[in-house]
Amino acid sequence: MKIIRWLLLLFVLAGGCTQKYNAPYHFPSVGYLVVEGYINADTFPTNFTLSRVTNLDSQYYVGEPGAVVNVEAQNGTIFPIPDVGNGAYSGGPLPLDISQQYRVRITTSDGQQFLSDYVPVNITPPIDSLSWKTTSTGVNIYVSSHDPQKKINYYQWKYDETWEYHSAYESAYEYLGGMIVSRPISDFVYTCWQTNSSTDIIIGSSAKLSSNIIYEQPVATVPYSNSDKLSVRYSILVRQYALTDDWYNFNQKIQKNTEDLGSIFDAQPSEIIGNIHCLTNPNEQVVGFIGCTSETDARIFIDREQLPPSQTVFTGYEDCREDTVINTPLALSTAYGTGDLIPVSLYYKGPVLFGIVGGTSFCVDCRLKGGFTQKPDFWQ
Repeated sequence: MKIIRWLLLLFVLAGGCTQKYNAPYHFPSVGYLVVEGYINADTFPTNFTLSRVTNLDSQYYVGEPGAVVNVEAQNGTIFPIPDVGNGAYSGGPLPLDISQQYRVRITTSDGQQFLSDYVPVNITPPIDSLSWKTTSTGVNIYVSSHDPQKKINYYQWKYDETWEYHSAYESAYEYLGGMIVSRPISDFVYTCWQTNSSTDIIIGSSAKLSSNIIYEQPVATVPYSNSDKLSVRYSILVRQYALTDDWYNFNQKIQKNTEDLGSIFDAQPSEIIGNIHCLTNPNEQVVGFIGCTSETDARIFIDREQLPPSQTVFTGYEDCREDTVINTPLALSTAYGTGDLIPVSLYYKGPVLFGIVGGTSFCVDCRLKGGFTQKPDFWQ
């Protein structure tokens, strides 16, 4: 989910329960341009997404392909950011000079020109620590940081969370050619990993504090219930970005509008003015803010064994049950031939193989919950 795009849609949804909201914004026929991304001052590519929100009566946005996107330095150096399709643009890493300021120039396929203000290069200090604390409902993740140079007072954080989970039953067998055969280890579907990325705007400031220190800023909450993230092992990679005060204020407005909208008693959505302007039509509004910063990150792991042993952790397999199928060709074909049931283990009565114990595909194949069996490279 792209927050800026959804912010525009919230203008519609906020008034949907009473009467149609007649917005004071007049959308052009092709829709407002939404620019997302920043100039990366690190050893990573610079990525931008260009899209159009058609109008406030529509809940759709479309990518803006075919644009020419350049990062420009004050000394005249130009870095093209190639079009990689469907409104996405990516290039670099860029060899930026931290003594220069930079801006972005966009020329869309219909000839419209957009230009951002010059912004300085922010060097992001390292993350001091990631920490976590248990509560009655889950685990809270915190980040702590400070700038030894005492230049950075505004921060933003994003994260990628990855967790290992296990299916309800480990299947050592499969049904092939009318027979129950051993499953190759490479085809085991008991252990999976799944990854999600943050969607909320997470920002913090030390500008009004007595010291230039961010201490235990909340960045994520991992619940015990309705999520299997803590069922085996959980990891979170937190990425930190240094912001300027105006970049921080822009994100703060988006944060406030996206979090507070929903009731007629809430604050009305404020106009989001960024630092990108339309040169060909100065009256046309552009949504977005271009900043320039480097990135630092840190990762932690949390094992199920580190949580309170009395705490019940949701797995998603609470309703799973095994069934035993009598070992006859017809019964096996009926039960396992469709793939709805997967053989798990063999059931003997004395020396005789009496039946095959199986579980539903959802309870056996961990991939059906959205994960993958390939262990991530960073997994310890």
